Amino acid sequence: MASRIVLNSISYHGHGAIENIVPELTARGYKKAFVCSDPDLIKFGVTKKVTDLLDAAGFAYSVYSEIKPNPTIKNVQDGVAAFQAAEADCIVTIGG
Repeated sequence: MASRIVLNSISYHGHGAIENIVPELTARGYKKAFVCSDPDLIKFGVTKKVTDLLDAAGFAYSVYSEIKPNPTIKNVQDGVAAFQAAEADCIVTIGG
C-alpha cells in the first residue's frame, strides 16, 4: 500500500505560533494528530504546551518522542511504524 506524505505544507514560527495548531487541524478536517517531539522537549514542558491545547479542544493525539538528533534509518522506520499504529491523519512536529 502506498503512503502519501505532504511535507511543509503549513509551518508556523515565532511567538504565538502554537495558537494556530488547533484551528489549522480542525479547518482541514483532521481527526487525530501524531505529535512528534524529543525527550528533552517533553522533559522541559515544551511539548505539554501543545498537548494542553489539543486536550482543551478535545482533539485526539498520540505523542512520539523517540526522535534522535541525527536519526538513523531505523529511527525513521520506527517513527513511520508508530505513525501508522497511531492511526493518525496528520503530524504536528515540535522543535527545530
